[in-house]
Amino acid sequence: MILPQLSKHVQNKKKEKIHLIQNKALELSLFLSIPAAIALLIASEEIISSLFGYGSFDQESVKKSAQALFYFGLGLPAFSLIKIFSTFFFARHETKIPFYISLISVLLNIFISIIFFKEIGFLIIPMATTISSWFNAISLFIILKNKKLFNFNLIFINRFIRILIVSFVMGMSFNYLINFFSDKFIYEEALKSVYLISLVIFGFTFYILLAILIKAFKISDIRLKY
Repeated sequence: MILPQLSKHVQNKKKEKIHLIQNKALELSLFLSIPAAIALLIASEEIISSLFGYGSFDQESVKKSAQALFYFGLGLPAFSLIKIFSTFFFARHETKIPFYISLISVLLNIFISIIFFKEIGFLIIPMATTISSWFNAISLFIILKNKKLFNFNLIFINRFIRILIVSFVMGMSFNYLINFFSDKFIYEEALKSVYLISLVIFGFTFYILLAILIKAFKISDIRLKY
């Protein structure tokens, strides 16, 4: 009787450790992807203009590329979730499910792009990519939950709420700075890339410090010693 109980206890401990690592991986992924997505949504035009807005890449090209970047930004958290959720399957040697879902996502991407291209134009490509990516991520999550291969713990839920709060505050401050220095990001400005890099560094530093302050992130979290 003792041996079966001991074996069951060991298995439960192993499952708890696996779920803890899964939650931590998901937490770190969202900690980086959510603020990055917000920054892309806020400063998509400034980013494109600073990186490519020179010479033959005119203002119209900047605006169109910025619109595409905006919609790609909406899908950034989904891209990171797909990577995380897929590894949960790969770790259990289940490669078929992620493959089939990815295949369906690709077909969905192509279908949406073809159907709506005439009405929407080139913007349907980033839109379709974002939609299919969220479909992929949500499908993987649902299957993981149904197979009981993943469970949220209270630590993750608590941290996720704090991450959302910090990301919102960072987004507000970053948006204010972008508007405050709007004259530095006009197409003709030669040093706009310098201002962009400076604001990104400031925004990221502010985000990290605020996250540490309200305990949405701890430096020890990246060590993953379980």
